[in-house]
Amino acid sequence: MRLGIVLAASLALAPFAAPASAFEINEVVKGLFGTGEADDTAATGRKITWEDLAPELSPEARGAAAELNARIDSMSDDEIQSAIDLINAEGGAIVEELDGETVSIEGYLVPLDFESTEAKAFVLVPYVGACIHVPPPPPNQIIFVKYDDGIEMEVLERNLWTPFRISGDLRAASAVTNLAEVGYQLKATDITVMEF
Repeated sequence: MRLGIVLAASLALAPFAAPASAFEINEVVKGLFGTGEADDTAATGRKITWEDLAPELSPEARGAAAELNARIDSMSDDEIQSAIDLINAEGGAIVEELDGETVSIEGYLVPLDFESTEAKAFVLVPYVGACIHVPPPPPNQIIFVKYDDGIEMEVLERNLWTPFRISGDLRAASAVTNLAEVGYQLKATDITVMEF
């Protein structure tokens, strides 16, 4: 039971920890998806991070997160759950000001239809395994991505552990997918697989 609570606490804190999407990019694989031009802000939009998608927590919620980080091992299960509840009450909020912006963000693609040969709908998440091997992050840390050009499933499977840069028009609008509730939706114009 205690392990489950500690795991839930660490997942609740994930969006407020150091950015999980700060990738060191050595090479952009050109010609695989889109233009491959990582620095063309006019074409790809303003670069944002996962932290940009989560509004700042209130002083009370920040205090609860700090307390969890500092002394989770000595807290009772009730104290841990109370801190998690306070963080989660604010942790799923979205940033309305991002609605309608053309943005570029790095993350990991999870297709919504594993049965097709070409995927056109995905969720973009900040870390490997989210929504597949571990519980999903908060809605403000998941983006529903629609990409009309599609990506071959074979290519996605080869790059499941590789970050992608996704560019397009962002909507601050929640939705429910078969994997998780999302806080944002993005109509992708460019998807570029990245290499470390």
